[in-house]
Amino acid sequence: MHKIRVFINGFGRIGRSALRIMLEDNRFEIVGINDIFPVTQFKYLLQYDSLYKELPQDISYDNGYLYIGKHTIKLFCQEDPNDLNFSSLNIDVLLQCSGLFLTLKSNEIYLKKGVKKVILSAPAQDNMPIYIMGFNQQNYQNENIISNSSCSSNAIAPIMKIVENHCSIQYANISMMHSYTADQNLLDGKNQSDELRRSRSAAQNILPLHSTAASILGALFPHLKNKLYTKSIRVPISATTLYDFTLFTQHPTDQKEINGLFIERSQSDLRNIIDTDDTHKVSSDFIRNKHSATIDLPLTEVLDDHCIKISAWQDNEYGYAYQLVQMVKFISP
Repeated sequence: MHKIRVFINGFGRIGRSALRIMLEDNRFEIVGINDIFPVTQFKYLLQYDSLYKELPQDISYDNGYLYIGKHTIKLFCQEDPNDLNFSSLNIDVLLQCSGLFLTLKSNEIYLKKGVKKVILSAPAQDNMPIYIMGFNQQNYQNENIISNSSCSSNAIAPIMKIVENHCSIQYANISMMHSYTADQNLLDGKNQSDELRRSRSAAQNILPLHSTAASILGALFPHLKNKLYTKSIRVPISATTLYDFTLFTQHPTDQKEINGLFIERSQSDLRNIIDTDDTHKVSSDFIRNKHSATIDLPLTEVLDDHCIKISAWQDNEYGYAYQLVQMVKFISP
């Protein structure tokens, strides 16, 4: 079996989660990692994680290489991709997890250096093709550079597609009770964002923030452009997101019908992408959950046959990273 040779550019929360997931799958060979922080910290943050606990594999570092189980991973510390000398690594897929290089043009350098495919783990800033597992991956046209979009788009798009195909969505309002992220402040202080609330302490406050999900979803569901509103409400927990959907539909439905549809799809073509739960779990129960979203069935409501209320959980780091890794498998040459 051909192993997929993966290089990770940017070793933050998503890059490290993706590596942990790939270490558990013998389809992958992680051949290199690039980031600009010191190797001692690099290794330490991979080995120990406050959410995902200690890495179960043995890990060591020597002379520019990280050794994890059977993986020999060459380490790079280059800010400019032009300075990356990795053509000998024969890279199948580069995971662009840096939070930078958000356009097709800025990622072309990797193709020139021999990389076969690039997947961006963030929304793009141009017309880069977007593919999401459980939504439109079947439309992949062998492009060399694609975006896996955002964690919220991965959670929302498959659920909305189910409802859209069943009863046609006319308007949508989606709020995300989202765990705080690394770009927020631990304490009140200056922040580079134009949103003043981002300057306030993430650990002490509920912060309503702007979300880019509406513009992304408007591109994925063109008929809902200007008919869809999203808001990210950052809450003082370190993991998981609860999505609250209000969907107004053209055709009538009821709670039993829509929940039955979610269960059916989660057990068939969307297995390992969408899940359902009726056991009254809370946010911490979904840490390390691999699904793009888990629909909380008891919280589904249908008002006046045309207004559907849906709640769904996601580990916005690990769940997103898991689907990112599945996309690597899907597009690998």
